[in-house]
Amino acid sequence: MAIDIQWLQRVIERRKKEAGETGVRLHPPAMINEVLEFLRVRELKKGVFVDMTVGTGGHTLEILKANPKVEVIGIDRDAVSLEVAAERLADFADRVTLIWGDMRDTQRLLQQVGIDHVDGCLIDPGPSLWQIDSRRGFSFLDDAPLDMRMDQSSQVTAQTLLQTLSVGELERLFVHAGERRSDARRIAQAIVKERSRSGGIPTAKALAELVMQVKGVRGGRIHPATRVFLALRMAVNEEIDALKGGIMEGAKVLKRGGRLVVLTYQSLEDKTVKETFAALTHPPNKGESRPLIRVLTKDPIRPSLQERQQNPRARSCKLRAAERVK
Repeated sequence: MAIDIQWLQRVIERRKKEAGETGVRLHPPAMINEVLEFLRVRELKKGVFVDMTVGTGGHTLEILKANPKVEVIGIDRDAVSLEVAAERLADFADRVTLIWGDMRDTQRLLQQVGIDHVDGCLIDPGPSLWQIDSRRGFSFLDDAPLDMRMDQSSQVTAQTLLQTLSVGELERLFVHAGERRSDARRIAQAIVKERSRSGGIPTAKALAELVMQVKGVRGGRIHPATRVFLALRMAVNEEIDALKGGIMEGAKVLKRGGRLVVLTYQSLEDKTVKETFAALTHPPNKGESRPLIRVLTKDPIRPSLQERQQNPRARSCKLRAAERVK
């Protein structure tokens, strides 16, 4: 399993140029010690893991460093993030394969490279620092169009939703992401009024400013527009459906005794993991006597105090794990 070296060299040269001009931020992977422990990476004499949301390759890099006898298949729907990962993982090109695709298609994608079952699966959803810096409208300060697509081949952007959804639909979207109903209604009304007046909200920064005008500037660590941006990003990328589908696919491709580890960063994600794990522990057919998986974490595992201090992005992280039993 090898990355195309000629392609990799072209990527590296381009990334070096970009880094020299704008800088490339790569955040440290969250809860790496716990991930390695639950996946039992160091225990295997030989094995294959699939990083179902490889992103820029942080967790995959640590898995490869932890055991020279394992290989990793990395899947991601952001083709440009895969280029960053290819550079980051260049020293391990003989033990890693990167695939552009959706984690909801993991079984089919693995079969394309001759893999039926793996020893472990990892899911770490949400945008990376690199994506936030990529001028796709993820950041409140981003003076760029409201895109928010992780998969650039997708047709629906955040701008599409803001231009087409009704007040009621926008309100429900924001409430689902945790916004207070009263604020959600006022924000939705302001968005529809603004698009009627000027034709639309041109940038992420403009949207953040509009939300602040509606809600007022409040004290605290959380930006007033956080839940609005979260709602749009999740809707554009079908994140909850993708997470649920990814977990189901991960359970399917595991060998008996293989482990699935999922990291989440907000309550909707954690709830989805908990509920999907629960569904997989109950046999779907009455004639089946055993569930597909055994949950290893009754309650989610949280980062250590030291990690929260050293890596603030990991503060809200929760880890849940399961093992295939049949």
